[in-house]
Amino acid sequence: MKRDDLLERMDAIGRSVAKHEGTLMLLALGSIGLEMDRLDDYSDLDFFLIVEDGHKARFIDNLDWLAVEPLAYQFQNTKDGHKVMYEDGIYAEFAVFEIVEMPGIAYTPGRVVWQRDEALDTFATPKLVTRPSDAAHRYEEALTNLYVGLLRERRGEQLAGFELIQVAAVNNVLIAYGETSDPFNPTRRVEGTHPELVARLQEWLPGYGKSVEAAAAILRHIEAHHSVNPALKQEIVRLLET
Repeated sequence: MKRDDLLERMDAIGRSVAKHEGTLMLLALGSIGLEMDRLDDYSDLDFFLIVEDGHKARFIDNLDWLAVEPLAYQFQNTKDGHKVMYEDGIYAEFAVFEIVEMPGIAYTPGRVVWQRDEALDTFATPKLVTRPSDAAHRYEEALTNLYVGLLRERRGEQLAGFELIQVAAVNNVLIAYGETSDPFNPTRRVEGTHPELVARLQEWLPGYGKSVEAAAAILRHIEAHHSVNPALKQEIVRLLET
């Protein structure tokens, strides 16, 4: 999908919500929001619709405001919103929030596509900002991921071991390493922001059935950047060698 098509669709949704009673703001997020330098042919639409208190259900239950072009697919993935695809292939994920909910919602600053009143500008910037834990905390989390993951692996629960070692531990290591370009997903844009990690990712993510090898490689990386408790390391190494 072309960049200009995505921008036009976002604007069209803005024109649509402006016609409905109870709507207050359409806030574009991510690459369709303030990070449009990342917007490309592989992007999608990510946005919040902010409405008056008491109007949320109307805009979740009835997507007429969103149907600026025919919808081919829709799926309510949370109590707050849907994932949808238009017939022309444009994909979108959105949530609807009332004013009373906004102080408790964590999100990155967004771009105002449309708003009922300039006094609503405050909602473009979240009051609740997710901040990554310090590196030491994340490395310790990763070490416990490795330990418990290896326990699962040795029990024969290879899928559970895979999830802890090649998903949870890797995510924690990425955050500890300093990957914060997306506060909600540390795997986003790693290849572009940290190309030096690509070779290591191939060692950390060898695939299902190879979590022992992955754990050994991740442990080596952690040891190079963080002081590892000797007792915990001894148990991890024991499981690696079992």
